[in-house]
Amino acid sequence: MKILTYLILSVAALMVMADVGAQTNNAITTDVVNAIRKGDSESLSKNFYGNIELVLPAKTGVYSKNQAEMVMKDFFNEYPVDHFNIIHEGKKENASFAIGNYDSSNNHFRFTFLTKVQNSKLLIHQLRIEKQDE
Repeated sequence: MKILTYLILSVAALMVMADVGAQTNNAITTDVVNAIRKGDSESLSKNFYGNIELVLPAKTGVYSKNQAEMVMKDFFNEYPVDHFNIIHEGKKENASFAIGNYDSSNNHFRFTFLTKVQNSKLLIHQLRIEKQDE
């Protein structure tokens, strides 16, 4: 009986650990999603690498965190968010990606994030925002 109880508890513990591991393996964090949903460029920039490549409809380049925060602030001001959600995520070795849909009034955008782990923190090293046709 003790062996059966031990076995059941071990399996349950492994399932919980696997679930927690799956949550931390997401390509994009809840903080990033919440920052975008609020149009909060300051909070979003806390998840950027020291230098990040931004590809937007009107601007493209490699920016410092501070510069990238200003670029995203301009984007959020021009296109205030109505709705944002992640539609796909993937991971390969130490890199991951996520794709999301961003709606603003009559404009629809596709966000593509490329992320890497640095010092145990998931950071965005490339953010691509493409305008979607209706």
